[in-house]
Amino acid sequence: MKILAFGEVMMRMMPSDYKTLTQVNELEFLFTGTGVNILSGLYQMGEDVSLLTRLPDNAVGKAASANIRKLGINDHYIVYGDNHIGIYFLEKGIGNRASQVTYLNRKDSSFGHSQLSDYDLSCLDGQDALHICGISLAMNNNVREVAFKLAKEAKRRGIKVIFDCNFRPSLWNENERKNVKSIYEDMLQLADIVFAGYKDATLLLEMNVDHNLPLKQQLELLLKQMCHDYHIEAILGTIRQDETLSGYMMSKDVFTMSQEYSLTVYDRVGGGDGFAAGAIYGYLHNMPSAKLVDYATVSGVLAHTTYGDSPIVSREQIIDFMENGRSDIKR
Repeated sequence: MKILAFGEVMMRMMPSDYKTLTQVNELEFLFTGTGVNILSGLYQMGEDVSLLTRLPDNAVGKAASANIRKLGINDHYIVYGDNHIGIYFLEKGIGNRASQVTYLNRKDSSFGHSQLSDYDLSCLDGQDALHICGISLAMNNNVREVAFKLAKEAKRRGIKVIFDCNFRPSLWNENERKNVKSIYEDMLQLADIVFAGYKDATLLLEMNVDHNLPLKQQLELLLKQMCHDYHIEAILGTIRQDETLSGYMMSKDVFTMSQEYSLTVYDRVGGGDGFAAGAIYGYLHNMPSAKLVDYATVSGVLAHTTYGDSPIVSREQIIDFMENGRSDIKR
């Protein structure tokens, strides 16, 4: 399968050993982004993946594209311009101290300044699926125009449109917030496969549900309504409780949940993208619902055990875990 993702690339800066920024003089860095992470996971599963984005036209941009290639992602649709890349600082939490993320320069990045004229829509030629992250809708009107143009053109060509809601309230200014619901609804009408959860349905889309019902039943009713309202083939997501993870899918009015897996967390960021990569792989390869959700959830569970945001877990590792569970060493 050939899969294209449209989205931003960010630089992640992080102190080592669970330290805070005030305690260090050196930082580790890597390049990340929802599209990068999901494509990395899909490459490990054997897919042909490409990224559509705009990077700074300088040494930082070239370093970013080099790191993207290391993850197995084709960079021939990447364009270059301006001088800045979005940055986030991650101070990893431990025990009772939560992790802290601080964003810099996101809307003023090369990607944030990009517009439709920067991209060649021939990038869609031969693709089986297009992934768009909801963060692209929040950047500005120009990036939002690109996202919608790609989704509409993919829909016209019969390419599967995959949309991750990934709603970030802090990225929307006061003037834009009144239009957020309608913008998301327009994209949902174009999407075939959606990643969304309870908060997306109730807070973003303002859907109502009987709160006296058990939470699982509330979620099932909300997702079923979303599928009907927006003509979505499948909605997928995860439920995290303490240190456990389970996945779900609503498709053809059938709600399927995985078993609950315990989590060992080495690097939490990117775990959701690991689930998404597994779900996309399973859906595009017509896995039965129960196997698909279990495969995606295990992909997310194992993504928590690797360093960095981008999953590097193979299909064979996922299947081995599904069949045999945890083992201490493979020889």
